[in-house]
Amino acid sequence: MSNIVELEKALDELTKEITTVRNEIKQLKSERINIIEELKSLRNERKKLIEKIKKLREEYRQLSNKRKELIEKIRELRQKRREKLNETRTLMNILNEKKRLLNEMKEARISVNAIRKEIERLEWIQQTRVLTLDEEAEIIREIARLEQLLEKALKAREEKKQFLELRAELVRNRVELSELQKKISELSEQINRIDEKRAPLREDIEKLSEQINALNEKIDSLQKRLNELNSLINELVEKLSELRSKYNETVKEIEKARIKMLLDEKKKKIEEKLKKGKQRLTLEELKILYGDVDAFLEE
Repeated sequence: MSNIVELEKALDELTKEITTVRNEIKQLKSERINIIEELKSLRNERKKLIEKIKKLREEYRQLSNKRKELIEKIRELRQKRREKLNETRTLMNILNEKKRLLNEMKEARISVNAIRKEIERLEWIQQTRVLTLDEEAEIIREIARLEQLLEKALKAREEKKQFLELRAELVRNRVELSELQKKISELSEQINRIDEKRAPLREDIEKLSEQINALNEKIDSLQKRLNELNSLINELVEKLSELRSKYNETVKEIEKARIKMLLDEKKKKIEEKLKKGKQRLTLEELKILYGDVDAFLEE
């Protein structure tokens, strides 16, 4: 009887332990469901942030590429400006030299037509009039002087023409330099506007990166806890299975102990009956007397 009491006590303990383990599994599964839901929500949020940061990075990349193109154009324009400046300095040096020559040729700034007419007039006098030797020599000297003057005047006129052409070219160069500078300024303004757009984009990208990193840390932490929960639940499920096996074995042992106790009482009565020798034993009584507990359990 004491054995049955001990077994029933053990069965109660097993029942309590099974209930405790079941509750633990239930709590852990509830926590696991919450974590799975939270992970799903966090991953969806992270996915949206990743899509958003991809768009921002693409926009930033396009602006950066445009900026590089503009910088390259500015480099080319500055190179042209340097070349044009060098060309302009050379023109100015040539113009200054031409101006100096023209200043030196002031006496030759007489009208070419006027000189030619005077030469023609003197030649006409020489050819049509009867002149003394002195007069003719004087005319010849004057014609020679005028021809030299004509040559200088023609050279001065050519120098003047070249001077004006060079000055016109200088003006064109200065206009081109102004246009180049204007283009450079316009492109620089475009770069400034791009930089103004890139700055907030970069800040947004950095903020989103921080948010994604924070989400990654949280997701990793929750995933770690989820893995721990799965391990704990598996361990508890295995423990519950073992407890149930022990519970079923204990139930069988109690049943076996009760049957044995009942059989022992019946055997005692049958043995007393045999001692008295009054009646023959029935088949059932013989079975009880010589059988064992396991045989009755199987029935």
